[in-house]
Amino acid sequence: MTALVALVAGTLLFGWHGHRVPMWLADRRVDPTILLTGWVLSTLGFVASLFAMLSLVALPVDEHHAGAFGLAGNCWMALSSGVLPGTAEAVAAAGVVAATFVVARVGLVVHGRLRHRRRNAPHLQQLRLLAAGCRTQDPLWIEDERPLALSIGGRSGLIVMSRGLRDQLTPAAVHATLEHERAHLRGRHHLILAIVETLALALPWCPLLRAAPDAARDLVELAADSQAARRCGPSAVHEALSRLAGHPLPVGALAMAGRLTAARLQRLSTGSIGGSVLSRLAGCSAVAAGALLLPTATAALAVSAVQCAFA
Repeated sequence: MTALVALVAGTLLFGWHGHRVPMWLADRRVDPTILLTGWVLSTLGFVASLFAMLSLVALPVDEHHAGAFGLAGNCWMALSSGVLPGTAEAVAAAGVVAATFVVARVGLVVHGRLRHRRRNAPHLQQLRLLAAGCRTQDPLWIEDERPLALSIGGRSGLIVMSRGLRDQLTPAAVHATLEHERAHLRGRHHLILAIVETLALALPWCPLLRAAPDAARDLVELAADSQAARRCGPSAVHEALSRLAGHPLPVGALAMAGRLTAARLQRLSTGSIGGSVLSRLAGCSAVAAGALLLPTATAALAVSAVQCAFA
């Protein structure tokens, strides 16, 4: 029981203050790929810990404790008999209601996003049919005088670029723009944003989940800038970003000149493109270990409780 109380307290503390650590690291200019890994694993780890915690509370931990479902049943029986339930039964009933609300809320938000995706599917399918003759990660060129470039996620990712982009930018800047959008597809940035936005909509009361979407939107752009700069040079990415800034942004896609334009231009002008592959791997491993420590402990205790409950 002591371990359960400690994990419940740890999960709640992580949900309310877990966002402060990646924000502190961002102030120290840690590589955006490392920060993005920390944000994603922190949000997923918190949600996994939350569901595991609810399971632990609901299941009997030994033969002397009936678990929340059993106590909630006793609460209902007491109310049906016209008798006030005990404190434990009332708390258990409230816990079951809260768990049901959380699960229903997540399911409702996921259903809404899937319905929105199905509604936009015909338009995306038309673009993918137009790009059927293009090789993987090659752009679909459209007739538009404005310099536009965007990427659309999914099983078959798509990059759309305009003729105006090719006419108004140098070949090096066009290549840098293409590498930026390819980095979004390689890094599954659209999926990452969909996950953190869904969790934030489902559980907006949690500061960690509420802060994650804005942080992730900024970090995917910084990470794509770094990858494009390593392939094409910071000056080419700087030119492309400065020329694309101020043009209209698409809805539901990732465009190069989307967020933090001034800060990104300043970062590129200093030649800051992140660390080496080895340093990024070490950093991602470190933040992953820290972010997954709590859910791993919660899952281990949940497995132990399940084995005790059904032994």
